Amino acid sequence: MTVTRSDYDDAALRAWWEDAYSSSSLRCDTLFQSLAWNRNWYEHFVRDDPRRELYLLKIESDREIIAVAPMFLQIRSAGPLTAWRYLLFLGDRLAQYTDLITLQAETAPLWHAILQYLEAELPGSWIELHDVLPASTARQADMQAEKTRGETYLRIPLAKLDSTRLPDHCVPHMRREILRARKTFSADSSWRWEAVSAPGEDLVSALMDLNRARFGEASWFAEKLHRDFFNALSGDAGEELLFTVLRHNDDIAHVMVSYTHGTSMLYVLSGMDERFRKYSPGSMNLDRSICHAAEHGYTYFDFLRGDEKYKQEFRPEQRTSEHWTLQSGGPGLRYRIARTAQNLRRGEGERTTA
Repeated sequence: MTVTRSDYDDAALRAWWEDAYSSSSLRCDTLFQSLAWNRNWYEHFVRDDPRRELYLLKIESDREIIAVAPMFLQIRSAGPLTAWRYLLFLGDRLAQYTDLITLQAETAPLWHAILQYLEAELPGSWIELHDVLPASTARQADMQAEKTRGETYLRIPLAKLDSTRLPDHCVPHMRREILRARKTFSADSSWRWEAVSAPGEDLVSALMDLNRARFGEASWFAEKLHRDFFNALSGDAGEELLFTVLRHNDDIAHVMVSYTHGTSMLYVLSGMDERFRKYSPGSMNLDRSICHAAEHGYTYFDFLRGDEKYKQEFRPEQRTSEHWTLQSGGPGLRYRIARTAQNLRRGEGERTTA
């Protein structure tokens, strides 16, 4: 088994990746494993950043590609010198379910090969994995890792749900909210709902405008670079980008964005026109979006990372991720310096907010 560093000009790698992804049989199988997602994230957040380098690791057995690790090297400097460096998955912290691109049932050998590559090619560095879930490929490998608690992930199993059963699946407050929203929708023919795959530029722009109007500087779309990335992804993701849109007459009252691939519908973010807040358009849209996922054969409606109250009211399945730090050897000097600096920054932040 060999590990080599490649890039997006590698035609054989791109062809293998597209075929593996289109099979819908990857070990971790979401839009976050697509070539479109990873290439666009690289082009917007890595390529022009002098502190980052692409590490697209191609893993081969008998000269056949069996896996890709889409990573980047994060470089931290002290003046003109490199203080330390470490590998992360492309999309780190933004993408959820970051993992190897592979069809292999046994993934432990892949991770051991990556660590051997790390020791040979990037001595003194390490790998940060920020979303290790129970089904992550790294779980198979018996690797020494520094582990800390991660985030809560929530998703609704859909096998036994439909529009009739969904209200009773929820806690009483959400049950009342859904039934009230359905009554509001049915009583006024001005309300319309639709699911739009491969949305056009006008709808994408409307989402970003509504999200920014609602959240201001806290909106993810407040930065132009983020808007540019999402516009590019919207053009490349095709029908796997799903907008569920609630309109009142010709006005968009609420819009939700989901990524669809494999067995899950991943709810990413939304936008709302505050003029319609009194009608609870978010509940109206969320109800219909979950029912849409069930009707179209998805196994889960996935809320992704975060344990907000409204998510908990759907009585979802809960999983907890872990943060792992992988090293090829014992903790080196640069790693100890990095951790000391990190702890000092964390302590300074706690004193500032106290």
